[in-house]
Amino acid sequence: MHEVPAWAVRLRDERRKRDWLPKEMVRRLVDAADEGMRAHLPKRESLLRMLRMWEAGERRPRDPYPRLLARVLGISERELFGDEAWSAVEADLTSAAVDSQLDDFSSHAAEAIDLAAWIEQTNVGQSTIEMLAEAGHVLAESHTRVPPRRMLSDVIQLHRQVRSLLRGGRQRLRHTRDLLRIDADLLAHSCILLGDLHDNTAAITHGMTAALCAEEADASQAAALSAQAKTERWRRRYAVSADLARRGFECSPPTPLRVLLASQEANAAGLLGDIDRAREALTRAEEAVNSARSDDSGVSPWSCPRPRQALYAFSVALQAGDPEEALQAARTAEAAWASGDPWVYGTWAQIRFGAGNAYVMMGDLHGAADQIAPVMSMPPELRMATVTNYLVEMDARLRDQCFHGSDIASDLREQIREFNSAVLSADQVAEEDG
Repeated sequence: MHEVPAWAVRLRDERRKRDWLPKEMVRRLVDAADEGMRAHLPKRESLLRMLRMWEAGERRPRDPYPRLLARVLGISERELFGDEAWSAVEADLTSAAVDSQLDDFSSHAAEAIDLAAWIEQTNVGQSTIEMLAEAGHVLAESHTRVPPRRMLSDVIQLHRQVRSLLRGGRQRLRHTRDLLRIDADLLAHSCILLGDLHDNTAAITHGMTAALCAEEADASQAAALSAQAKTERWRRRYAVSADLARRGFECSPPTPLRVLLASQEANAAGLLGDIDRAREALTRAEEAVNSARSDDSGVSPWSCPRPRQALYAFSVALQAGDPEEALQAARTAEAAWASGDPWVYGTWAQIRFGAGNAYVMMGDLHGAADQIAPVMSMPPELRMATVTNYLVEMDARLRDQCFHGSDIASDLREQIREFNSAVLSADQVAEEDG
């Protein structure tokens, strides 16, 4: 069993000290919320599940719940959570702010888009197109800061609006093409998110439809091909994945997406065992960096900043059986973050877990444990397939005969089981909430 964090123990003890059952605590949380906050709280059954997960240390409360819990208990947030957990809570505020912005989008932008479409002469006009495109851009830029299940819901909502306008069939031809182009990007985005949530069958369907929409719009299929390449990699169809990425690279404009596609080809080729092709693709990715336009945030699904590029080089090195080269790629990522590249939780987690694999390959289990330790408290809703797969690989390596009888190997495997099993628990909670 995992060790329950001190803040979770304090939360449970403070509730019990007042002789409150969990249901009573939930009632008081709802009563203590102001009117604006209360409107965004989930159902009490969901709050009860969340409280139990908080008290078990399985999930950390995020804004506005730390403030609300402290208010109900009549103590300060720092007194309740402690300095260490407080720092983690503060680090989540940016993500919480993004969640708030997306709430505003979900509740207000949809109504505005519908009204603008009604006002214009057809069922869609340029103002509506621009608002839809901007809404899709906001979602893409929030990709790395919002849990994938939440992001998927918002992307699908916008896709349905676009689909409804397309099926209305009263728009001009150029607006039809604009809608198809916007929907191509949304479907490519949902393809990636579905893959992150371990639903590869639905993901590949969205990716193929995205390519079809892009083709009909006479737009680049590069994003759709990138999404498909990622999904096919998770389906272990490495040759198909590499070829899709190469097709995307050939049709992509000089943007960071072109760097990403070359890196994806390298990763798939490495998994296929074709290390020469993998290294050639990495070289093309590096060359594409020099010609790519720089107006990129580094956090969208189609970005490929230095740390993410290093992650793909890291993967190729592991597949080539060169842990030292892999660790050098990890140092490249760390240096890029230190020099100002955007820090992305998922990329950082993969680098750490990948470094753990490299140390296992070298027989250094203590080094592996040190690498993965900072990531083991990652919230379950952020443990996407791209992250958990590195632990699946590590578990397979730890089953090697040379580690039989090792206490630290057994402990690492137990940590891996607990980490990955929490993903299933989070999915079940999300399904029940839905």
